[in-house]
Parts: sequence; C-alpha cells; structure tokens
Amino acid sequence: MSKFNSNIVVGLALLMLIFSSCKKEEFGPQCINCEENAISPSIQNDVIIVNEGNFGFGNASLSLYNSTSKTVHNSIFQQANNYPLGDVAQSAYCFEKKIYTVINNSSKIEVIDKSNFSSIATITGFDSPRYFLPINSSKAYVSNIFSNKIDIINLTNNTISGSITTSSNWTEKMLVFNDTVYVCDMSNNKLILINKTNNQIIANISVGIQPNSLILDKNNKIWIMCDGGFNEANAQLIKFNPNIRTVEQTFVFSNISDSPSNLIIDSSKENLYFINNHIYKMNINDMSLPSSSWVSNNGEVFYSLGIHPTTYEIYVSDAKDFVQNSTIYIYSPNQQLYHQFQSGINAGHFLFLQ
Repeated sequence: MSKFNSNIVVGLALLMLIFSSCKKEEFGPQCINCEENAISPSIQNDVIIVNEGNFGFGNASLSLYNSTSKTVHNSIFQQANNYPLGDVAQSAYCFEKKIYTVINNSSKIEVIDKSNFSSIATITGFDSPRYFLPINSSKAYVSNIFSNKIDIINLTNNTISGSITTSSNWTEKMLVFNDTVYVCDMSNNKLILINKTNNQIIANISVGIQPNSLILDKNNKIWIMCDGGFNEANAQLIKFNPNIRTVEQTFVFSNISDSPSNLIIDSSKENLYFINNHIYKMNINDMSLPSSSWVSNNGEVFYSLGIHPTTYEIYVSDAKDFVQNSTIYIYSPNQQLYHQFQSGINAGHFLFLQ
C-alpha cells in the first residue's frame, strides 16, 4: 500500500478515536456471501484470516481456510459462540492449542479453543491492544497504542497481572530472542529491549522512522522495517545484531513516498517479503533493496501478507475500498497465482495453524 493510503487509513482511525466520547454498539459481522455451513475442525483447516472489520462497527471476524480442499468458512467465531468477535480484530497468535485474538477497539483478547473455535476466556482491561507475544507457558506481553505501557498477561488465569511502563504511546510488533524481547516503538522511532525474566527495559535503540514490523533470520539477525512516517523521512530496512546490540546495515528506500510494511520471512529464514504498494522479495544476503517487485498489483490494495510454513505459498489480502469483503490471493513460490477467495472486511493478519 502506498504511504498516502496507509497513513490516511491510520489517520482516520485516530481521528475517530479522539473525537468519539464512547464506543458504538457492536452490530456483529457484516460479511457478504459468508459461508454458513457447519465447521468441521480438522488439521487441514490450517489458515485463520483475521478480518479487522470497520472501526466502530463491531464487525470484525475470523475466516478459516482449508488449503487442501480450498474451502473457506467466514465468521467462524460468531458461528461457534453466537456472539460477534468485536470491534477491530488486530492480530492473533496460536499458543498451546489456544488462539489469542487481539480485538483493538473492544480492548480485549478472546482466548479461543483451537479445536472448535469456542471462547475459553475473555481478557479485558486493556487500553488499545495491538499484538500478543507469549514469553513462557504462564506469561505473555501485549503491545498497545494510546498507552505508555506493555501489558503483562497471566496465561494461567487469563488476566492482566502487571505492565511495563514505556516512554512510547504506540508499541507494535514484538519478538523474543534468547533472554530479550524486542519491541517496535512507533512513536519514538526506537527498538525497545526488555529482559523477559524481570520485565525491565534494558535499552532503547534508535532506528528509522516508525518501525512497524520485525523478524529473525537464520543467522540470528533481526530485520526491522521502518516506514518513514507520513513523508517525514525515507523508509529504511535495518539489519540489527542482537548479540552486540548494534545496527549492522541500513537499506534506505529511494522514494520518500515509499511506505513499506508487513515484513515477513519464509520457513528457511532466508527470504524476506514485504508490501510497498506491490509485493517485494529480498534475500538476507542481498546487498541492496530489490529493484523490481516480486508480484505487482493490478489495481489491488495489498494490505497484509503471510507465508504458509509447509507449502511456502504467499498469502496476500486485497482490502479494496476498506468497506467490501477482502479478496485473498495465494501465490506459489514461483510467483504464479494459485487460488483466490473472499474473506471478511479488511483482512489484516494471517495465522497458520500447525
């Protein structure tokens, strides 16, 4: 997605949050042409698509895709629980046979049974949660927007047990490596390092403007995508060495209007993919950014990206006008369009079940 489109979408959401004195009632999913057949859980139902829905309308939903039969079920949470998922489904994480689905504007996390998609618990008390990261079998971190903290979750009783105070009011994606958690600090343009044992901040390391995503490669180097903000600076892709805690290499995007996001890596931990209006691929040993796209859009609004861990297929969502249902495109590793189907509104995250 272009910098213009991505920042307009975020800006509209921020304005709606600021000027709304209360949250709208949750209407329930408004998914057109949803699959209403009963869901039969199986190991082939291996891809969850997290559909954000529209801000303020409570029409977030989860879609379930079977990569073997190429069938899709939409609104699976609603079907399993007889109530809507909530308002703006931001992300999801599968851990110990549970799916932790972060519902941003509803300020909650739905803990869902992986086998039948029924709700096990609802964790409440968040300000505006973004991403969930398990630290061990009993503890997880949750990043936030509009809140100067990272919440600590007790996974035993599904409650907020504490928090880590940050100078940032917008923390995004996180990863854990050895004894340290690495957090994207969007508001201060830094990488926050946290000791996962005592929950203390170790360091705040400057990176590019607005780090939005990060991954770990096979050489244990962390790659950080910085989108540059709204024409504040050129976007950067940064390679960071966590062993000596320094930036090793910085790749600068040539056009200030570039707004790369959704940095992911394949199962070999060798090839990076990201969205910058089109889809780009880059090997971790490349000495420059890719000069041409891996898949070019043809009028689509590429919004989210994922890689199937066993088939290596690339999943990308087309958000269209952000009101219609999204279309999901699946590409083979050799760039061929393999399949496409509809999910819910604003498909923003892929979760691959194993």
